Amino acid sequence: MERAEGPSPLGYLEGLEHNAVDERSSERLYLQMAALDPDPGRAEQFRELARFEAKHASLWEALLATWGRPAPPRRFLLSHRAMVGLAKLLGVSAVIGLLHRGEVTGIATYERQAREWIDPSAQAVFKELLPDEIAHEIDLFGEMRRTRASREGMRSAILGGNDGLGSILALAAGVAGATASSATVLVAGLAGLVAGSVSMGASNYVAVKAEKEAIASRAALERLAVRTAPETRLGRLTDSLRTRGLTPDEVKSVAARLTQDPAALEHALLANAEGDAGPGGAGPLRLAAYTAVAFLAAGAVPLVPFLFLHPEAGVLTAVGVTGAALFFAGVLRAISTFAGPVRSGLEMVFVGLGAAAVTYVVGLAVGSALV
Repeated sequence: MERAEGPSPLGYLEGLEHNAVDERSSERLYLQMAALDPDPGRAEQFRELARFEAKHASLWEALLATWGRPAPPRRFLLSHRAMVGLAKLLGVSAVIGLLHRGEVTGIATYERQAREWIDPSAQAVFKELLPDEIAHEIDLFGEMRRTRASREGMRSAILGGNDGLGSILALAAGVAGATASSATVLVAGLAGLVAGSVSMGASNYVAVKAEKEAIASRAALERLAVRTAPETRLGRLTDSLRTRGLTPDEVKSVAARLTQDPAALEHALLANAEGDAGPGGAGPLRLAAYTAVAFLAAGAVPLVPFLFLHPEAGVLTAVGVTGAALFFAGVLRAISTFAGPVRSGLEMVFVGLGAAAVTYVVGLAVGSALV
């Protein structure tokens, strides 16, 4: 690789070093994911991704060498350490969303650098590297679709946990504002805990069951449509494929294959209409159980301080403990929604504690009116 003419800004060299460090850290991240993943096929995919990251790191290190700079020391970045920790705690499937987000962020960074760095050698690296990075993002997105049942379970648990933390803290704060008895707060809190757990679980059961029944009904209609009017349904699908950028020859090839396989045609029609190939995923009863148990476990957190403290001190302690738990719950939510973990955590804290503050003020007003 030939060195570009002229001096290179210090910021440019630091950018090259950062890229090399990030790629080496990503290589280690994917190798550790492969070691943790019980799915042999996905573990091999992680190892393949690690090989790509090693190749990309070598490209940046070679470019640094043309400027007389040694390869930077290898470091395992804190964000990558955190993802490995979450994978150990929750399973590899649970962090696929974060890996996807990391790939998307990496692509955006490289595209920005490709616009800003005029060094022809750097441009040559981007030309080789960006197609690999985009392929990574597509592969990881495919893995997220494969782990749908796991993500449904996580969403249900986060739903119950978030509501348990916020609602029981608000309830405890409201009662504490109206009474000087910690026992009264505990009794009211336990009643709310049981009622909320049953209500949340039942609500999630009904919602998930209705969603799956709707998808199953759509699947039945598509099967009927394929049997009675295959040309019309295939025409609708090919029109959609054209709007997504496929060439006429590609659309014709896809249509010819689907015409010979009614099951594949049905699958494609469902995926095109619903963004999914069928009902699939975890059952409504299991997801309802995740929500109910998570509500119970999380909702107990704000009540613990009242076992030992007077209501006023209990409220302050409960706010601190629950705030930390809400932040952690927000980080977990970010895993399944691709939101920023810190932003998601802070959002959960503000919403949960805000509701508790309003309820506490109402409790104080009620308590004063009753005295």
